[in-house]
Amino acid sequence: MRVRVALVAMLAVLLAGCGAATRALPPDDAVRAAVASTVAAGPSRVTITGRTAVAGQEIPLQGSGVLDAGAQAADLTVGVPSLGPVRVVFSGGRAAAQLPPTAAGLLGAVAGGRPWVSVDVDRLAQSRVGAPLGALGVGTTDNPARQLGYLRAIRDDAREVGPEQVEGVATTHYAAVIDLDRVPGAQDPATRPAVDRLKADLGTSAVPVDLWVGPDGKLVRVAQDVTVPAPTSGAGAPTTTTTTLTFADVGKAPAVVPPPADQVADLSAFLPG
Repeated sequence: MRVRVALVAMLAVLLAGCGAATRALPPDDAVRAAVASTVAAGPSRVTITGRTAVAGQEIPLQGSGVLDAGAQAADLTVGVPSLGPVRVVFSGGRAAAQLPPTAAGLLGAVAGGRPWVSVDVDRLAQSRVGAPLGALGVGTTDNPARQLGYLRAIRDDAREVGPEQVEGVATTHYAAVIDLDRVPGAQDPATRPAVDRLKADLGTSAVPVDLWVGPDGKLVRVAQDVTVPAPTSGAGAPTTTTTTLTFADVGKAPAVVPPPADQVADLSAFLPG
């Protein structure tokens, strides 16, 4: 009996030690582990909130959907000023948007009556069409699922802010900085132009980001607040984008399914450059 009690006590000490070691991960390692765990889990439901402010005007950002960073896919419905809710599906290197009734007159003829239009994401990012940045690509021309991988490129100076409640979940808040020179695709000829454009627009390769990690070691929330300085030419004003991405049902959301090919009109040829 004494031997059994001793073994149980020893096991308890070992388990406690393992838990302490997990909690004692350096902040940069804890964040990278949370990103990897979230990506590996599969599709997650996400809610998006934010705004873009320029020249005294604010454009709100609000939406929701499914994000699957492992498959580089997302299916989001985002409110677009003057158009209303617009569904956008990122999959296979393309962004496909379902035309709302308010856009039928603008793009309906070009789309040949098809309910969806699509473009190549890399070509779009390299063009001067669309916003140059935003947290995780949400509200911009880039794939938010691919941008989530940028979080793996945080610098080693991440810091723990402390415990915080997010949507009723006990989380640990971290503050970190993404090094754009180390993000996935920074050295890939196909995607490097988009990364270089982002660095040029920001005037830096360092992008601050805040992350909240839940007790299961997965992401609960990611937020960014970044500013693009005014052009050196003096024409234009600084642009500030604030975006928050909140996760739920991590690994339990349905898979992202692209629209049928015969229902999509490819508009990539209309992009400049």
